[in-house]
Amino acid sequence: MKSIKELTLEEKLGQLLIVGFHGPVLTDEIRTMINKYKFGNFILYRRNIRNLKQLETLTRDIHEEVMKSVGVMPFIAIDQEGGMVVRIMDKSTFYPGSMTLAATKLENANIIGHMMGKHLIALGINMNLAPSLDINNNPKNPVIGIRSYSDNPDTVSKFGVSLIKGIQDEGIIATAKHFPGHGDAEMDSHLGLPVLPFDKKRLYNMELKPFKEAINNGIKNIMSAHIIFKEVDQENPATLSKKILQDILRDELSYKGLITSDCMEMNAISEGITTPVGVVRGIKAGIDLACVGHTKEKKIESIEKLKQAFNDQLINMEEIDDKIQRILKYKTEIYPVMDKEFLNNKESLNIFKGNHEANIIQGIVDSSLTFVQGKRLELKGKILLYGCNPEKSSIAEDIIDSNIIDLIKKEIPFIHTEEYKIDNYSEDLIEKALKYDTVIFTSFNAFNNSSQAKMINELSHRCSNFYVISTRNPYDYLVLEEKINYYTLYECTPNSMKSIIKFLKGEIDAIGKLPIQLLNN
Repeated sequence: MKSIKELTLEEKLGQLLIVGFHGPVLTDEIRTMINKYKFGNFILYRRNIRNLKQLETLTRDIHEEVMKSVGVMPFIAIDQEGGMVVRIMDKSTFYPGSMTLAATKLENANIIGHMMGKHLIALGINMNLAPSLDINNNPKNPVIGIRSYSDNPDTVSKFGVSLIKGIQDEGIIATAKHFPGHGDAEMDSHLGLPVLPFDKKRLYNMELKPFKEAINNGIKNIMSAHIIFKEVDQENPATLSKKILQDILRDELSYKGLITSDCMEMNAISEGITTPVGVVRGIKAGIDLACVGHTKEKKIESIEKLKQAFNDQLINMEEIDDKIQRILKYKTEIYPVMDKEFLNNKESLNIFKGNHEANIIQGIVDSSLTFVQGKRLELKGKILLYGCNPEKSSIAEDIIDSNIIDLIKKEIPFIHTEEYKIDNYSEDLIEKALKYDTVIFTSFNAFNNSSQAKMINELSHRCSNFYVISTRNPYDYLVLEEKINYYTLYECTPNSMKSIIKFLKGEIDAIGKLPIQLLNN
């Protein structure tokens, strides 16, 4: 790879961006853009992935084109958090989500971290934008929720560090996000700019704890949040705030690794500040890698705005070189494993043969099923189960095919099923339940859907043997009757639906532990 002295200004500026594109192949148009604008790093989304073989071909093409054009290995990044945020949906890569892991043994986080590291290397990906170290201490948070391990900073720290060590011990980069903490926001920064009132004392006592632990344990990348913490910086979201990125993260927490922005096309930045201006201000404030994930024009405008900022002396070469040295340091660190396990290994996909790792993942999800309160499940007489068609709960998620009704019909046909609409109260469906001896309602975000919550509570009053299994959001409990018989999972995925089937068949018991405070609320 080239050294910093060998890089032109254009090649250096291209290193400061992580860019995305549409489609499953590296088209001639994207190759031309790499050659013209020297884009040095890429992010992959669900839209780029069809299957493992296609993904491997795509990443080989990206590596080859960037090395040929720029002379430096690219970072290829992905949000492969597990649970509801999974871009590679193969059975071997459908990892448990964060809160699922935190309902099980600590060692499982490390097992999954190692698995993530090995799998991503085999697919040519060298940066996982995971885990979320946000503390979900606000049930109304629309975008973090079960992407967090817990509402307890110590639990988040332990499980987050365990996963990080697993990923990084395999030789690639993990990412602690969203600094300094997105857990107590009630607005999704994909849609707007959240403003939080917390001062530095509160941040140090709560939000920053997991990040401090991650830094102490060698985290190589931290992603910033598009949130204003007005007691620290009244004007700038963390991504654009020197007070947060430089004064707190670099100086007070002594962090030496990479700082990556959340996507600069999210509304929190793009609506008022605009993406290209946000990129320049972010780089100036302390960002090393600015993410522009979607629009061709915004990628080009961002790189041109950076060059203009250099020409106008808003950013100087010393500042740029400081970031480039850091980027090249970590690329040099991870290059040997990428070279051995991927670039010079044409059989890298052999790691995915067999079902061993998929079985480990399923076992972990099985062990997360948690009995919260009431009486334990007793199946008797005629049985009815209510299920729904799941939907995305935030822009960060992808649509996941996980319909419990189809599985019940196939696996346990003696259990009758009815489909409910997520946000609809149906007296007809309630009347049908009265003909059954056992009624099970698999809830989906009832916490955010008052009609669904009303229907569950009405069923609880009118059915003598009634149970709720939350499939997506354990906080559903907070909008249900106090005496309800309640179980919870922490993701609505093919794995968690299989866990419900195994539970209803009596093959597993609910042995998970609740990683959040529900009963005290």
